[in-house]
Amino acid sequence: MPRLQSIATTALLAAAMLQPVASLSQSTGASQPAQTAAKLPDWDVISVKPVQVQNCTDSGMRTVTDGVNIVCTMTLFVIETAYGIMEPSRILGVPDWVKNSGFYDIDAKVAGEDVAAYGKLAPKDKNRMLQSLLAERFHLKAHIEQREIPIYQLVLAKGGPKLKEATADEAEKAHIMPRGRGKLECISEPLTSLPWILSPEVGRPVVDKTGLTGKYDFTLDYVPAAKAATDDSGGPSIFTALQEQLGLKLEPVKAPMDVLVIDSVERPAAN
Repeated sequence: MPRLQSIATTALLAAAMLQPVASLSQSTGASQPAQTAAKLPDWDVISVKPVQVQNCTDSGMRTVTDGVNIVCTMTLFVIETAYGIMEPSRILGVPDWVKNSGFYDIDAKVAGEDVAAYGKLAPKDKNRMLQSLLAERFHLKAHIEQREIPIYQLVLAKGGPKLKEATADEAEKAHIMPRGRGKLECISEPLTSLPWILSPEVGRPVVDKTGLTGKYDFTLDYVPAAKAATDDSGGPSIFTALQEQLGLKLEPVKAPMDVLVIDSVERPAAN
């Protein structure tokens, strides 16, 4: 499944199971964790196999009891998840093969005696283990630095929000999920979840500045940017849809953000 087709769904899965690293400031091969960081188990087995995206019937990342299973996923997305930076515009120095043709199946497991310890790891520590996997098999070396870059702030549009406050009995049905290209359904979710969906579509980091702290139900229908040139439906862009349907607006600004700079990365050797 191509990246453009699955990016929103896969980003949500990654956000749920492998949450962003709070901060990194050192140069890293495998990451250089702070001295107070938890000791991590070693990977016992790592299998990495290149795949042709046109042959894929599934795509995604999931944690299992003894490790992580990654199916038909771009190297760039694995890097994004490992470092908790889900916007490609915040990853610099990326070779073309990583962005365009580096799709792999990756299966990594810890030894049997480490399964219990792995299961107790915080999401940020599982991120660090993904970093060590990338360093070992892709020879990835990277570092975090702060730069001022173009972003979008999600703010209230003129006239205020057009959002339905969720009811208490909807909490168990909470989700924010793409329903096909150009349709998003949200039930009982805070707006802090929305930037994960918006950022890949608009090509910049998105930061929630609405000040809204509730949980909401809404749907968002728009024409994806990738289809705009050939679409004849007359549907709105994501920018117009946000204003007309939700009473929200994407405001372009520049802001200091952490970016990941790729120093070097190589295609993995055969298993």
